[in-house]
Amino acid sequence: MNWKKIFLMTAALFFINSTADAQIVTVQGSGISESAAIKDAKRAAVEEVIGTRIKSEAMSIDFELVYETVQARSAGYVTSCEVLKKNSSGGVITVTARVNVEDEPDSALMKDIELVMNLNDPRISVKMENYGDSGEVLQKYPEMCASAIREALIKRGFTHVVDNSGDVDFVIVGKLSVEKARDIKLPNWRNIGDDDFKLLDTGLSRSNSTLDCKIKKTATDEIIGEFQARGDGMDATGNEVSQQAVNLMAADSAEQVRKILSREASKVFSSVKIFVSASDADKILALEEILHQTQGVNNVYVRNFSGGQGVIDVGTDLTPQNLYRAMQQAVGDDFSLQMTDFSSVTLNISVR
Repeated sequence: MNWKKIFLMTAALFFINSTADAQIVTVQGSGISESAAIKDAKRAAVEEVIGTRIKSEAMSIDFELVYETVQARSAGYVTSCEVLKKNSSGGVITVTARVNVEDEPDSALMKDIELVMNLNDPRISVKMENYGDSGEVLQKYPEMCASAIREALIKRGFTHVVDNSGDVDFVIVGKLSVEKARDIKLPNWRNIGDDDFKLLDTGLSRSNSTLDCKIKKTATDEIIGEFQARGDGMDATGNEVSQQAVNLMAADSAEQVRKILSREASKVFSSVKIFVSASDADKILALEEILHQTQGVNNVYVRNFSGGQGVIDVGTDLTPQNLYRAMQQAVGDDFSLQMTDFSSVTLNISVR
């Protein structure tokens, strides 16, 4: 076999592997420019693929939630986009495009959607206070920081993010310190020994911001997480450098909030109740054995089975939907499972 053949075979294998976790769809997009139309086509493609995947996995989720999340983050899940046709009418450009969309369940988009579902799309309040700087209260920065965190949560798919603490599931409270912009000066090394030595003005300004933050569960007033975030801004315009520092700090804060909420979501699933429809008790017993052998399950208890309906309590660190996926993989060819509904702590399945 010559090197050319080896190269072509290797390239083919690479192509197959690289597209195994993607779907290709043909969609239309429109906008006032070609680039806007292509962006709209990419959004439509991701919405179609992710929406189809969610429906195929029987996830009871408000599709509007998926739509808003896709709107904000579609570009990151498009691996290629080929424009097949372009039309222009009345100042609006329409394109037909073939779009390759990543639909791997472990992708960041799917994880965010699952996080929101696992917490039942909670109402989240974000409130910021100001430490001040040398007694000066910079009123605009706490609201700027709170707005940035709220926006980051919305982009991740949370639909009930508010700026008040009434009737919410979680409240994020923080104390913010923003340093006033200060000029950056450097030594003039040529004249460092002169009597009239002065620092050179670089034309740049610098500012730091710090946020001490807590996340509380309002039902119990329990603090589920604490963190400190920082931002360091540098710019040629002194009026904007403090804002830059706050924006950088807010981005860090939003990521830390996500980690704490993800940790909280994992606690919810210490127990899952499975409601099973089955033709006979043997299938319930076989399902019990499968659950005992499923990774992530630490306890299984069959409560009852009567009239084709059974209840199984499962101790697990898996979400109900991930538990269902694990069961599907383990069940083999003896019988089939079908998920009919689920909540944050329950799973309804039929066994055939």
